[in-house]
Amino acid sequence: MAYLPFEVIIDILARLPVKHLLRLRSVCKPWRSLIDSLDFIHLHIGKSIAAKSNLRLLLRLDSRLFSVGGDDDDFFALNDAVELPHPLMCYSNEIKILGYCNGLLCIANVAEDIAFWNPSTKTHRLLPFLPLDRTRDLRMSSRFYRVFGFGYDAVNEDYKLVRISQFIGLDYRSFESEVKIYSLRTNEWKSMEDMPYALWYTDKMGVHVNGFLHWVVIRKIELDETGLIVALDVVGESYREIPLPECMNNEYQIELGVLGGCVCVLASYKEGGFDVWAMREYGVKESWTKLLKLGHSVLGVRPLTYSKNGGDILFEEGYRKLFWYDLNSQRVKDVKIRGAPEVFEAFVCVCSLAPVTARRRRSGGRNHESGEDNNKMRDNFLSEGFKLVL
Repeated sequence: MAYLPFEVIIDILARLPVKHLLRLRSVCKPWRSLIDSLDFIHLHIGKSIAAKSNLRLLLRLDSRLFSVGGDDDDFFALNDAVELPHPLMCYSNEIKILGYCNGLLCIANVAEDIAFWNPSTKTHRLLPFLPLDRTRDLRMSSRFYRVFGFGYDAVNEDYKLVRISQFIGLDYRSFESEVKIYSLRTNEWKSMEDMPYALWYTDKMGVHVNGFLHWVVIRKIELDETGLIVALDVVGESYREIPLPECMNNEYQIELGVLGGCVCVLASYKEGGFDVWAMREYGVKESWTKLLKLGHSVLGVRPLTYSKNGGDILFEEGYRKLFWYDLNSQRVKDVKIRGAPEVFEAFVCVCSLAPVTARRRRSGGRNHESGEDNNKMRDNFLSEGFKLVL
């Protein structure tokens, strides 16, 4: 009689789709304990991202969401769209996806209900209601904008939501910001340092990369101001500027995204065409790499993800179509998905077991694939008295 080594068990389980892991929780108490542990959940997320597996394409239309891929379906086949029930479906008006991270989505409706939601485990948590504070300066007009950013604080093992409300002055040149941050661990909103920049886009949510939330901003509300990238550290709750590529000219508009875990910039130029850049090493200006350049204008283009082999990029265009761009041949291939709405906003996220409640890992470590974490998972697993026999 031989026992399957614990490391092999972990490696097998960490590669499985979420729906299979949910079934395996019923095998016995030790397996439930293992699969529910944060060490295993983060290991599973890391392997899914590295292998580009367990991915889901979300298409949003008004109050409806559609899912493509996920579970053990082949995401990259992009075959069928299936309507996805969500916890705010009781409202017939528009919902918004405020952000997504580690398989959790942050969604909101017109009644300003906000929820953290895991579509894979079908669990959600409603956040405490947060009213909008009145502007603190009488020189500010009643005109204001509001954006959000959703990210993960790996140091404190905490999911956080940032709300930035920006009031515009009566002279339409001054501005004032109010920033609130919600912590899943404390289940409370609190005030933080106001953002000393004006939002370039008043409807773009923060892009989460490497523990930072990113927005395109300007220092002053002036016609000749060019956009720059500001990053908010979800751990230290402070701001920093991210340098742009050196060789970009000044006649551009930029939008942000994430590709392969890197911040990416789509720069559209006044003379036509656009470039897509990726920052290979976070915060290092010299690591910006131009991925592609198109010489003609394309409206409303957003990069979503790399293909399985990394040779193609999936784009959304104009809220109406998807296409693959081959980085080698520079050819475009349109994507047709059965059951997809005619108009949509697209997102790509990983399927995971991430909980919507605050929990801490037993190991207390940050490296989800370290030998130390595996040893502690093994000890916890075997202490429950279970071994897999060959």
